[in-house]
Amino acid sequence: MSGPLLSVDGLVKHFPIRGGVLQRRRGTVHAVNGVSFAVEAGQTLALVGESGCGKSTVGRTIMRFHAPTAGRVTFDGRDLGSLPTGALRAVRRDLQYVFQDPYASLPARMPVGEIVAEPLAIHGIGDRGRRRDRVRELFDLVGLPAEAITRYPHEFSGGQRQRVGIARALALEPKLLILDEPVSALDVSIQAQVVNLLARLQRELGVAYLFIAHDLAVVRHLAHRIAVMYLGHIVEYGDADTVFTHPAHPYTQALLSAVPVPDPRLRDPGRRRLLTGDVPNPADPPSGCPFRTRCWKAEDRCASQRPALEIRTPSGASSACHFAEEEAVVTP
Repeated sequence: MSGPLLSVDGLVKHFPIRGGVLQRRRGTVHAVNGVSFAVEAGQTLALVGESGCGKSTVGRTIMRFHAPTAGRVTFDGRDLGSLPTGALRAVRRDLQYVFQDPYASLPARMPVGEIVAEPLAIHGIGDRGRRRDRVRELFDLVGLPAEAITRYPHEFSGGQRQRVGIARALALEPKLLILDEPVSALDVSIQAQVVNLLARLQRELGVAYLFIAHDLAVVRHLAHRIAVMYLGHIVEYGDADTVFTHPAHPYTQALLSAVPVPDPRLRDPGRRRLLTGDVPNPADPPSGCPFRTRCWKAEDRCASQRPALEIRTPSGASSACHFAEEEAVVTP
């Protein structure tokens, strides 16, 4: 296959707002507005931004949990929007999803061994004995004891449940995992363990990740490329080292300045960027640049002209800002 494993071009997803006795349409939530990016085989693209910016909607629309309003999603050379239900089901063997909440994403009345084996049964892979052997292999792969396959989800900790979710997603040997904030519901110490597990699995299995997160520190050592999202738009896009060390968009600079730096000697209060105000309502987004209502660089043109995502820095990063500039950031 030539080209990226996953290509998203101009993806749009709007949700209607309905009300009244007749449930008439009263407005539109602009959740995703023209998002484009690519994920290479065996690599990680981190899609980051504040809660409510549309990250999870992008992941769910790629999976066709939501029907896209516009745009195109191509996976492994196939246009997912044009596939009938049967063909899409076959594609999902190679494209799997790990949900954010390890408590809600596992059926409470099924032993975890059956949960992990369920994808194999749905796709008719192996008999009961072979599926049981495969479940034991997967448990060993994600660091769970084989004897745990008879237990129920409530008998596991949050980190262990997320390992079960990862094992279920890996059961069909997919080419790409969409990880929807897989560590945000976990304790900080457990977050590091799960991130290290994902890094090891990528090295051993060659699986690609679309890693959705709101915390840039979480993806620091895992991402190859980063797309920063704000109010349904990608505002910065580039390789991870460039985005972390020389962010060009004011929003990216603010996100990075919020990352805790444990060594006081590396802290620079002069580079601190504190955002004011709230994220605008996606049902009534601002004109022009979506970030202008909270940006310290905003001028009159920002209200009338929405900047395109273009290469605006010497390092080759793309930024959707009229005044984009590289800003060195000291990171741990």
